[in-house]
Amino acid sequence: MDQMPLAGEFSVTEATSRSAARYPLTWVECSVCKLVQVLEDVSDDSLFRLYNYASSTIPALVRHFEGYAKWLHTRYGDGRRKVLEIGCNDGVLLRRLPSTWECVGVDPSDVARLNARDHSYELINEPFSEVTGRGSGFAGTFDIVTGSNCLGHISDLLDVFRGVHAALRDGGEFIVEVHDLDITLATAQWDTIYHEHKAEWSDRSLVQCLAPLGFTLQARERLSLHGGLLRAVFRKDRPAFQNSVSSDTNRFDHLNRAYGRRRDTVVYRQLLAASAAGGSIAAYGAAGRANVWLNQLPELPFRYVVDESPLRAGKWIPVVSIPVVERSRLLEDPVDICAITAWNYAADIRLKNLDFHGEWVQSFADG
Repeated sequence: MDQMPLAGEFSVTEATSRSAARYPLTWVECSVCKLVQVLEDVSDDSLFRLYNYASSTIPALVRHFEGYAKWLHTRYGDGRRKVLEIGCNDGVLLRRLPSTWECVGVDPSDVARLNARDHSYELINEPFSEVTGRGSGFAGTFDIVTGSNCLGHISDLLDVFRGVHAALRDGGEFIVEVHDLDITLATAQWDTIYHEHKAEWSDRSLVQCLAPLGFTLQARERLSLHGGLLRAVFRKDRPAFQNSVSSDTNRFDHLNRAYGRRRDTVVYRQLLAASAAGGSIAAYGAAGRANVWLNQLPELPFRYVVDESPLRAGKWIPVVSIPVVERSRLLEDPVDICAITAWNYAADIRLKNLDFHGEWVQSFADG
């Protein structure tokens, strides 16, 4: 597939967007556990030091974490609990947990640091590791360790899983929410393949990687968020006794082949025809998916990309140099067609913009 910029990068100026770095990207699959990973491992400092993603700015994510907090409350009750969240972002989950619970968040990003000022939870502003799980009085003290879409961003998974095992008390539970690889493959969601998503998980790979480390699967369910989410609950029920399974890898090209179909869609042909006839087009939602989609289709002349996050508005999509603008631009400078690149939040976007009288399409409306 084509080289691409980092999906989480948003350039400060048009000039810097044109010179943004691009990287090769290849998927590989473990021949034993079937975990899929990105072969080119970009450093965490490059990916997350300046992190243009705050969960609380996205209404659908806020609703999800409100529901997840209620789910946790129902499962564990009102009594005193000690919970650790890996990748807590701006505290969107931790602030919604019962006041009787002792909450700790671990997240190395600037977004986490800038949003942990109300003292409703303790923040460890560094990457989670085995050292974290064993240190700071954490070892064996947590009833719950959770992480929502953080396992996709981790290079040294074994180190993190050992840290989780160390931090949990015996019988404590590790709850993960991850992109559902099976759904991603079934629907050919090639816009979710990027460097920040270092690992993509399935039922099988989660069990195969965690079982040898002393975790037993207790429950799992599939949710619709992000185009397909897998929630799984693992119990710490025995000492860790070995490393994870073999990391022998083979080329994994199922979705790499799907990239060859990226121009063979109704939406692509519609946007290309409209612009060729003198019509104007824009996009809505400057998420990682948008960076991937827009950079793989550079011939489409998008006027701008609307985004509601103050972390992104005023910046530029790297390489293709499309400005990211505030929502008001959609009415002040309307276009004929607006493609919803954040298609997993399409319903919210349409409802917020009833005054827009152009045509809505979705970047993945027809798969």
